[in-house]
Amino acid sequence: MDIGNFAASAVQATAGQPPGPIRVAVATKDGALVDLHFGHVRAFEVYEASAAGVTHLERRGIDKYCKDDDDRVTRMKGILQVIGDCKGVLIARIGPVPKEMLAASGLDAPDDYAFQPVGEAVAAFFARLHPASTAEPPPAPVLETDGVGKAERLMHTMLRVSDVERSVDFYTRLLGMRVISQREHRKNQFTQVYLGYGEGDAGIALELVQNWSREEPYQHGDAFGHIAIEVTGITALCNRLAAEGVTMPRPPRSQRHGDIIVAFIDDPDGYRIELVQRPAGSEESP
Repeated sequence: MDIGNFAASAVQATAGQPPGPIRVAVATKDGALVDLHFGHVRAFEVYEASAAGVTHLERRGIDKYCKDDDDRVTRMKGILQVIGDCKGVLIARIGPVPKEMLAASGLDAPDDYAFQPVGEAVAAFFARLHPASTAEPPPAPVLETDGVGKAERLMHTMLRVSDVERSVDFYTRLLGMRVISQREHRKNQFTQVYLGYGEGDAGIALELVQNWSREEPYQHGDAFGHIAIEVTGITALCNRLAAEGVTMPRPPRSQRHGDIIVAFIDDPDGYRIELVQRPAGSEESP
């Protein structure tokens, strides 16, 4: 099953011939996202990654080699029989001990691709091992102020949500964001997830926070308006969102002046999102 050429240009070799392909094991529930804890895995999906793209190879179960009552060392030996030919394993979460055991056997086990689309995560892992030689982007313009500091950019919008997994699924699967980082704050009892469309802190557009002790829904308040996201193929996107049962107070239509097309939808907590399609270079998907 070829899942496409994910950012092939981003994984070219630094010089000379492109690097050879590698195998990557992924802990995933259904092949869509990197979304399983290492201790919960019953089977790994194995992919081949190269400068040309990412291809699914096979599904490898571990039940033949591991039993539920195995001790940690025995279980790890069984897992290595299954994925020992891989360069790394991508998981949503992993403890320090199994991570060290995998590293000792030559397998990198990063959990910073948690809840990202599988194909993009595997391509990004390959790019991490074989970074492209690209020029540094020019610095973003800054707004000088008369005070002691300066304003640089709007960083992100923070929303408090009632079910962070449901919200992450909405913003990643339906609106194409990726999880950039996620933290469990045990002392203060909340989960914090940063999402966006880019890489690292600069790519963050949204911060979701779920307070563990909160049971009743949050009130949106009179001052909150909406989140705006620029899209392409807005009609096809809205048709897909409608098929998923997403509330759509305003279907896509042109603005009174100009060729910009706008639609409004609600996220799982009722936060209003404006979808904006600009005229330049926009093509509707079939």
